[in-house]
Amino acid sequence: MKIAIRTDASIDIGIGHVMRCLSLADSLKEKGAKVVFICREHKGNTIELIQNKGYVVHKLPRLKISDPGHNILKNKGSMEHMRWLGATQDEDAILCKEVLLRKDKLDWMIVDHYAIDETWQLQLKNTYNKLMVIDDLGNRKHICDILLDQTFGRKKTDYEALVPKHCNLLLGSQYALLRSDFIKWRKYSLRRRVNPQFRKLLITMGGVDSNNITGQVLDIIKNCKLPKHLEIVVIMGAEAPHIESVNKQAKMMPNKTLVRTNVANMAEIMADADLAIGAAGTTTWERCCLGVPSIQMVLANNQIEVAKKLNSVGASYYLEHIDWLCESIDNLSRKMQKTIIITSSISDGRGVDKVLSCMGQDCSSIPNLLLKPVALSDCNFVYTLQTEGIRKYFNNPVVPTSNEHIKWFEKTIKAKEIQLFILILDSQKAGVLRLNKLDDRVYEISIIISPNYTCQGVAKNALKMLEDILLNRTLKAVIHKDNTASIKVFYQAGFRIREKGKNGVFINYYKNII
Repeated sequence: MKIAIRTDASIDIGIGHVMRCLSLADSLKEKGAKVVFICREHKGNTIELIQNKGYVVHKLPRLKISDPGHNILKNKGSMEHMRWLGATQDEDAILCKEVLLRKDKLDWMIVDHYAIDETWQLQLKNTYNKLMVIDDLGNRKHICDILLDQTFGRKKTDYEALVPKHCNLLLGSQYALLRSDFIKWRKYSLRRRVNPQFRKLLITMGGVDSNNITGQVLDIIKNCKLPKHLEIVVIMGAEAPHIESVNKQAKMMPNKTLVRTNVANMAEIMADADLAIGAAGTTTWERCCLGVPSIQMVLANNQIEVAKKLNSVGASYYLEHIDWLCESIDNLSRKMQKTIIITSSISDGRGVDKVLSCMGQDCSSIPNLLLKPVALSDCNFVYTLQTEGIRKYFNNPVVPTSNEHIKWFEKTIKAKEIQLFILILDSQKAGVLRLNKLDDRVYEISIIISPNYTCQGVAKNALKMLEDILLNRTLKAVIHKDNTASIKVFYQAGFRIREKGKNGVFINYYKNII
């Protein structure tokens, strides 16, 4: 399989687009694909990094666009990020065609660039059989076969008018393109968080950090009331423009502070961190995969929506004002255990495998179940599940009134020991899962499946996903003796009777008894 990837890195763009493309490219290469990159020689590019990983990079020269008459400067209205291309789409397409027409037709062209849309894609159409676009914005048209947007909470309606009807939409953080390192370190990271401590703080503001947000963060936290034993680790790119000043600041910090550059073991470093302060970009999904409680700072407008949504479900803190940093660190360090469970449900690190499966077959044949942390907007859906047929298996079989349900829901989502997840199957709400922490090692689980999604394996697969998060914990299910459907699901999942509950009507099932 022959594949070309058109993406860029620069001082303005950052390195996130290239890094996620490399994650995909590495897996494609392992499966025997021949992958080449096409990148422009922007200031702050990562061409050498890509080459050092064994890929051929076709370089596009930097063009002089300072002339006020140049089309790229006139074309402000088309796309906010047009300048990131360093040329017009026509100019870029001509150079790419010169490269690609000398070769056999590509099986796949992959484009990850905010400044490219159908204008460029149409001109390259005779160079590839299929096109995959990686995007985060949902603001322009594409003629692709696969559209990948790893934004948490992204909906099909955001793209339906922007892509062809045949396009397979891979939407949501479950498709986040992470390096295989993060999957390898996930279990280790989650296991060490069973009893979370606050001994190591990680700061990652991207490889470039042109505005020196890292320096601003260090200025603030040197006055925070942090544990004396706390170690601070700062990660930056070796070519970051403010690396020298950050190194000087680190030496003056009251807590031991290490500055590391161009690290090759980011997953390991992140897995060893107890709390992180980071940019709300692509590293968001790395932190989620490893369950790292995080304070997110928005460095670009397209990051605001993601930061707000993750904040709304308790997966991370969105720091709107840097002056609130000390307070946010203190609050998050007190709520780490619940945050760990929520954030680790956002991405399991297997996005690359899911994308590769879609590139090789019809995406509709691939199950797409998601545990979505509940938000206030889910209140009505949860109420629709409170039917007489379901409530008859509850301690209190009476269906609550709407007002009673709203009060219960608002109280529940604020509770420190309880977490609700909405079960999303193929972008549709299919049920709700309740997780109740009984103690540090024991969690009680209950599941309600919507009548439209029974007998489709939703509960079974949800339990598997939950076990992936709750490593080294005992799981408990209290089930009514007449609820044969639930008994069957939990028994097939490995739960066994340990004791009868209230009046012999309810039976306690357990798994992983410690």
